[in-house]
Amino acid sequence: MNDVRPNNRRSLDTFLTAALIRGLGAGTAHPPVLVVTGEAGAGKSRALREALASVPAASRRAASTEIPRGTPYKVVSALLGLDLGRPVPADAEERLLARLDDLCAAGPLVLVVDDAHEADSASLALLNMMASAARDLPLALLVARRPRPERDHLVRLLRAPSVREVVLPPLDDIDLDALVHEHTGRWPGRRLRPVLAPHRDNALRMLTLLDGLADAGAFTTTGDVLELRPGSTAEEVARGGLGDPVATTVSALHGPARDAARILAVLGRPATVEEIAAVAGVAAVALVEPVQVLLDRAVAVFEPGGRLVFAHDSYRDAVELDIPGPLARVLHTAAARYEEPAGRVRHVIASGAPAEDVLLAVQGAEADLAHAPAVEADLLAGPVAAGGSSRAAVELAIRRSRALARSGRPSRAETVARTALDHATDPVQTVELSRVLIFTLTLRGRVPEALALVDASLDAPVSGHVRDIIGQHRAQLVQLAGLQPLLLSPPVADPRELTLTGLVTEAVRLSLIGHPTVALELAWEASRQHMSAEVDPYEGASSDLWPPFVELHVEGPRAAWSAMQDVARLREDRSAQWQSVPHQLLRGSIDLAAGRLADAAAAFDAGLESADWAGLAWTSMSEGARALIDVLRGDLEAADTRLRAWHSAPAPLQFGIPQPQRAEVALLEARRRYREASRLAGEVWRTAAHRNLLTWLATVAPELARIARRAADEELRAMIDRDLARLPRPLTPALAPTVHLAEALTGTDADGTVQRACAAAEDAHRTGLHLAELAAWEEAAVAAAEVGDRTLAREYARHALRCAEETGATGAATRVTGRLRAAGVRLGATAARRRPATGWQALTPTETLVADLVASGRTGPEIARDLNVSTRTVQTHVSHALAKLGLASRIELAAAARARPDPPPR
Repeated sequence: MNDVRPNNRRSLDTFLTAALIRGLGAGTAHPPVLVVTGEAGAGKSRALREALASVPAASRRAASTEIPRGTPYKVVSALLGLDLGRPVPADAEERLLARLDDLCAAGPLVLVVDDAHEADSASLALLNMMASAARDLPLALLVARRPRPERDHLVRLLRAPSVREVVLPPLDDIDLDALVHEHTGRWPGRRLRPVLAPHRDNALRMLTLLDGLADAGAFTTTGDVLELRPGSTAEEVARGGLGDPVATTVSALHGPARDAARILAVLGRPATVEEIAAVAGVAAVALVEPVQVLLDRAVAVFEPGGRLVFAHDSYRDAVELDIPGPLARVLHTAAARYEEPAGRVRHVIASGAPAEDVLLAVQGAEADLAHAPAVEADLLAGPVAAGGSSRAAVELAIRRSRALARSGRPSRAETVARTALDHATDPVQTVELSRVLIFTLTLRGRVPEALALVDASLDAPVSGHVRDIIGQHRAQLVQLAGLQPLLLSPPVADPRELTLTGLVTEAVRLSLIGHPTVALELAWEASRQHMSAEVDPYEGASSDLWPPFVELHVEGPRAAWSAMQDVARLREDRSAQWQSVPHQLLRGSIDLAAGRLADAAAAFDAGLESADWAGLAWTSMSEGARALIDVLRGDLEAADTRLRAWHSAPAPLQFGIPQPQRAEVALLEARRRYREASRLAGEVWRTAAHRNLLTWLATVAPELARIARRAADEELRAMIDRDLARLPRPLTPALAPTVHLAEALTGTDADGTVQRACAAAEDAHRTGLHLAELAAWEEAAVAAAEVGDRTLAREYARHALRCAEETGATGAATRVTGRLRAAGVRLGATAARRRPATGWQALTPTETLVADLVASGRTGPEIARDLNVSTRTVQTHVSHALAKLGLASRIELAAAARARPDPPPR
């Protein structure tokens, strides 16, 4: 987080405006996400208005205090102008992000969220996603919040590297004078200024004080100077006798006006006079005069739609503080009858109702909360913190811990579950809390603790089916952490004898040992059964993670991406938001295999950042892959830094796969330290072979075989040749190109190497494995050079360099030209041309295709479906195209694409 502390309000306004204008400019790498932090009444809303006044971009605003509390996605729905209806649909996030994409299509956009500290958790989680999307959209976010209450998702937002937090400064003398002049039309005099000075940090109190003094007749004017009239009122003010002007105004309310203000505060949202009257149990006409009092004293105002709202949330805070506890509980009980189910839960809790009534209210709101576990978790925070050993109290704790886990906050879920275990007396509830703990410990990579808890749970009195689930989770943990070599034979004769957890474990085992086709059937079967009526709802929780993972090794990236779309929809339907991080990382793996290095890097960066915030530990595959991308792109220092960071705080190796070490091998090779690379490659190969990770060996075999050849390491070459023979045949379309290429490299027939490498390149191209295609053309070129056919060598090198250019693998291109030069072949004009930085020729083929699809009228989500990529990837391509062409919106891009002449052959 970058913390900015302006010296005064003028520099604050200048900074915010300049940051927005600069960030929304064409070609900006990181459009701004600005968070303005200040206490109530300090002037955050005014700072937002001032910043926007000079920004030449469309803007949209939503304030959390103007929206019903606890209603899922309400703040972002209001911000984007999309009514999701009730109950909240499973694809709410997808709809809202698609709406964001549509709004940004017209040009630069600033989204303003005021009072974000009071937003519902679902909106805050989506706000983080929007902040990430701002990297690839003409979008800036301007957010205002109080430092308290601290909200998890706001903390996460502030940690993001592209976010700037701006701490609101107190008013200096010039700011104070300007505020008085703006409010009254005059400048403060010598006697008035020291009376206002104690309120420099709270503009609202200062303005309220000015109004109170004016009402008391305490002012005199001379020209354009406003001065305190000598006398008792001025002297009382000077001594601080009026105290907090806001609290003073509120305490002056009496009778029906005070009742109306209290009901408005308890409702926690704008309300019509009729709604306030219903809660009060009076006719609406009885509130005409009390509401007029609130209007006259500037405590409340009417919105354009006719709803009453506090003029500032400081007034609402002061009214809430003024309500005695017993009376507040009475008002919340009355308000609960007039709210939607999710809002009713909040009032039932605030009324002090017993845990049994709260549980009934939560159960009544299940339709509204089904797809917003983060909101449910926040609603239940108070009752769960209150504790209790009744069945209802423990059930609320179970529900909250599960909601926290589902929404991707395993650390908090663990804390809640552990605390509730101290109160649980029912054996069934004790086991359910233990299962939550086992799940959260698994997510966080704390395998020894999870295994110990599994063993303790198996010793407890549990049903036979639950015992089987927990026992098979033990096998899943051992497999996930790579604690033992993978079994080469099935644990049971018929997988249908397994629980859903066991079925998932078996699907992954088969995929890892070289049987991905069979594994795919089991993975989809587990996904189909998960959350169905016939199974335990918390059985096989990771079922929807594995179909794309397995499909990547069966049919390749295109099929894997299609599977990813399917499981993403299931994730939404099943409200398993915790899966969004593993899915994001898996998207990176798919993009990497497809040769979309920029997209893969963006996916890994976003996923790893989210994993770090959520405390998810299983990132070793992605950490290694991200470092490998740096090597492929020629950024060796970045790769080195990344790997050093990994070794300084290593996470567990997923399945025991030595992926970070694979990246180290690639880095050593790029630095021409072939003997060291070969030595480490041998360790990597032996480790993976011992663990029976045959599918992973099949994917890395060509690069390790290449190193064996370059280092003349006969032992490594023989190991690769021997272990590839262990792979089950026939090979899947996704594994065949890399295995055949590696077999060609471990052979001794140079002429055969050329032919087999060319065949592998063509197979890889058909399967969409463009990195494998690049490697195969490279080996074909080198082998052709070695047998003296320079013409073929140059032709195959041209294919390899084309692949390198399209994928962005500049480091690989350097390796290709260097190897051929060492073989006596200089590429000259056949080498990759440097792409221009601007203009249509600067666009990559994919960027050009996306521009043409935009010109044809396709939306971002439609283009994503056409190309089998994410909407975020489409946004990235559009952003790059706009920057290279100097355009500001997709409307301009579409017009330019339609107007451009036919491009020359490339």
